[in-house]
Amino acid sequence: EALEGRLDFLIAAISAQPQRLPSVKRDETEAKVLSVEQAILLLQRPGLDTLTGRRDTAILALMLGTGLREQEVIALEVHHLNVSCIEGKRPALYVPDGKGCVERMVPFLEEGVREVVQQWLQAAEIGYGPVFRGFYRGEKIRPTPLSRRALQQVLASYPIEIDGEPVVVRPLDLRRTYARLLYDQGYDFF
Repeated sequence: EALEGRLDFLIAAISAQPQRLPSVKRDETEAKVLSVEQAILLLQRPGLDTLTGRRDTAILALMLGTGLREQEVIALEVHHLNVSCIEGKRPALYVPDGKGCVERMVPFLEEGVREVVQQWLQAAEIGYGPVFRGFYRGEKIRPTPLSRRALQQVLASYPIEIDGEPVVVRPLDLRRTYARLLYDQGYDFF
């Protein structure tokens, strides 16, 4: 119930953004920017009834709320989430080995993102190590992180319907959507 409240808060934060985001394009090779409505629909798709649904919701919320790359989500560990704010402005997470072996702090779009991920960790009883893990049969959690292929399968499980056709959202699409939402909030990238 607390997680549903945090998810509602995150959805409200996304929908409070200016409504000028372009819709998803049909060209599969081009990166997309989700509209606010599409981002909200995507966040609601996994549901919170099962452990898998909670994990997938946390993955989608984190990717939409931080713009992390695919490999960065896979490599994320619990202690990377508990980082102080950037310049006292907003909560952030630590990415130790991003693209080009560059470490950086990534601001959360909304505090609710971190709380959705924390709720997943609490439900899965994960206190250290990889944040996102696969499952054995019966929803028993593995100790190892998700593979790149498993993360792609999570995203492929929740296509967005556009003009009657299902469109699979890729990590780069979520990254671009995050960047656009930050820009619309007036965040200075330079």
